[in-house]
Amino acid sequence: MSETAPAWSCRIEAGQLLIAGSLVRAGLDRVAPVLPEGVVGPEFDVHLGRVERLDTAGLAWLTALQARAEAKGVRLRYTHAPSSMRQMIGVYGLADLMNLQSGLDDLPTSG
Repeated sequence: MSETAPAWSCRIEAGQLLIAGSLVRAGLDRVAPVLPEGVVGPEFDVHLGRVERLDTAGLAWLTALQARAEAKGVRLRYTHAPSSMRQMIGVYGLADLMNLQSGLDDLPTSG
């Protein structure tokens, strides 16, 4: 079976970490969460409005990314989270761990 490109992307855009695509187990197997160099603190927004699917593996990947950020002294704030993430955070009692915002500003459109 040939390897395919991940079904998700992670990049800095408009001063935020923009994550898009599907954060699911199949696309995250053996992919360590890497914090891009432009993520600096004390707080940095992670825009999730373009995440199409998220499962428990995706949530675990995000918490590992958060741990890496906190090790650098950066607190991540998650914006535009999919409803599945909001539900999982409630079920797993992660509300105090993950700084989930209801929206904040949308990404500016690029010209």
